[in-house]
Amino acid sequence: MSYRIDSVVQGFADEFLRASLTSQRATLVAACEAGLRNAGVMEPVASNALELIRRGGTGTDALRWELDGLVAQYDEAYFSRVDAEGGLDDEAVSKFSKARAFAALSYALGAEADWLEALYEAVSTLEGQEPMVERLRAVLTA
Repeated sequence: MSYRIDSVVQGFADEFLRASLTSQRATLVAACEAGLRNAGVMEPVASNALELIRRGGTGTDALRWELDGLVAQYDEAYFSRVDAEGGLDDEAVSKFSKARAFAALSYALGAEADWLEALYEAVSTLEGQEPMVERLRAVLTA
């Protein structure tokens, strides 16, 4: 099976899938924290979601819908900004990063099958993605 996270660092998905559940969760939390920090997300819903992830929770459908709504809102703002400016600028990149951070939370609150997608979304909050994956690898193998 192919995973988007492998487009950043080949083989990371297999390493993640072979790790213990405890290591996977620690990596998931680290990725979501980094994604929120990188994107400058401050909304209380993000803090609530992150706390659920830390505790091993899956969250409610309502919480995931709220997060998915924020993904759609920031994605739309990103595309509107790119169209208006004729390309990327700092504001567009900020909107994109916030959408990815909220998407990471939503996936992280889902089933274990969604966790690799959460990692990819969190990593996508940065332009230079490979160093973040290497930091996550250190958490995974600690």
